[in-house]
Amino acid sequence: MMHRNRSHHLSTVDSAEVLARMLTEQTWTLCSAFCVAGHEQYLFLNDATHEDGAGEYGVLKRLPDGTYLQIESITFSWCTVEKALVHIRATLTGEHDGHDFAHPVRPQIESAAEHGRCHLCA
Repeated sequence: MMHRNRSHHLSTVDSAEVLARMLTEQTWTLCSAFCVAGHEQYLFLNDATHEDGAGEYGVLKRLPDGTYLQIESITFSWCTVEKALVHIRATLTGEHDGHDFAHPVRPQIESAAEHGRCHLCA
């Protein structure tokens, strides 16, 4: 993740298909983060530099001890819905877990109540 001090508001979506559409067809605030119901150990954190720039997302895996690894970085704004879905499904099935790219990170993940509004919120 480029933005190590950014706090993220985590939202859970119903399916990989919904997330693929969300990340390719909409622009999200820089503090947005998502997980798919039933796969809450995988997080997709907005890591873009600007709302009008490339929609870059750091893909994290929460380990059983509560720590996180960044296992991938995906520019969803450059993907079709179909290609985004391939990436998301690969993440949710553990295909990215063993990448050489994987490294420990310390994200600041907050609930809606904890996050409130920050300077990155729209």
